[in-house]
Amino acid sequence: MKILLIHYRTNPPWSVNELIRACNTLGLRYEYLKIGELDAIITNKEIIVKHHADKINGDGAIVRGLGLKLGIDLFMKRIGVLEALAQSMPVMNSPESITHTRDKWRSLLRLVKHGIPVPPTMITENPFSAKRFMEEHGKAVFKPLMGSLGLGSTLINDPEIAFHITRSLINVNIPSYLQSYNEKPGYDIRAFVVGDQVVGAMKRKSTYWKTNIAQGAIGENLDIKKYPEIEELSIKSTKILKLDYAGVDI
Repeated sequence: MKILLIHYRTNPPWSVNELIRACNTLGLRYEYLKIGELDAIITNKEIIVKHHADKINGDGAIVRGLGLKLGIDLFMKRIGVLEALAQSMPVMNSPESITHTRDKWRSLLRLVKHGIPVPPTMITENPFSAKRFMEEHGKAVFKPLMGSLGLGSTLINDPEIAFHITRSLINVNIPSYLQSYNEKPGYDIRAFVVGDQVVGAMKRKSTYWKTNIAQGAIGENLDIKKYPEIEELSIKSTKILKLDYAGVDI
């Protein structure tokens, strides 16, 4: 069996190296592919995905990253390549699920629709709307609509700052995504879900308001079985978003 490992970096990052280690342990063949080097071709007979000039073959693919700074055209090209690849093998996570989970707002819509509690959140192009949201909620986090690792997220408590940020962003055609800030007890919880089970969990501890590991937080092992409500919520959220695997933050 051959597994394709897909990421946007030239060299495999830590997360992919862990998958490579697992493949070696299980005796599986693998190939690391940079998503930007993949082409999809439609002919009158078949759909082909190539890495440079070579046709890609495998028994399944695991997607670990499409890129941090993508315009809509490049994002859709990379999704299109994954959709083409999915015609010939299983792709995890699916291109469809990646499309809506890449967008924080669309993810929240799906979760709320199925009864998952989320913080009050707004997307807007209007500086006055952002100002009113801040006046109502007191503290909020501006986040990139598409992004990860806590990069670009800003905590504010001044309605005037919300006004100015939104006005500045819309001048370069970027909407504002604001989320009411919930005070943390110095940590949050990240649960790792694969299929229909939580395979691991941790507390992410930090004295800073961001609890991303990439922002300096420290991970501490957590026995998820002691928190059945969190375990159930993590699995349910993953299923709602139609993900094969996920990291769920609570």
